[in-house]
Amino acid sequence: MTSFREMRFDDLFKINSLVFDALTEVYSLTFFVKHLLEFPGLSKIAEAPGPDGPLMGYIFGHYLAKQNKEPHSHVAALTVSPEYRRLGLATALMDYFFMAATHKGASFVNLFMRASNQAAYHLYCSMGYAHRQTLVDYYPDDPEPENAFEMRKYIPRPMEVH
Repeated sequence: MTSFREMRFDDLFKINSLVFDALTEVYSLTFFVKHLLEFPGLSKIAEAPGPDGPLMGYIFGHYLAKQNKEPHSHVAALTVSPEYRRLGLATALMDYFFMAATHKGASFVNLFMRASNQAAYHLYCSMGYAHRQTLVDYYPDDPEPENAFEMRKYIPRPMEVH
């Protein structure tokens, strides 16, 4: 059975096989460390069973509450190892993140994804995320940059009736 737990610093040295997947954006070690320190509880890792079970996937994000802007959570990275895709891990990780964002007081959760990644697009749409905008040439690929879709899902809040 898969286990989900909060990402730890030592995991950052074990996720290379996940980070270097063609569908995953690569971030620096500094980026990961900063986010683990600044946003505890907004990263989870999925592990296969067993004492040395391989890492199956992870989600990594942050919470933004800036003045004059709606507070929201952003999924910076979500990836599942190719051999564990289509088992519901991405959905479970996204559901966790959405719940954590709700508890932090976020108004919505957003993410950026490659416009060409149709599997991810269908997954996010099936989970209630909607295409908010297209960011032209967001991914600086060589020789051709690629557009990104911002996907967004609002967190329902009870209406106050006076």
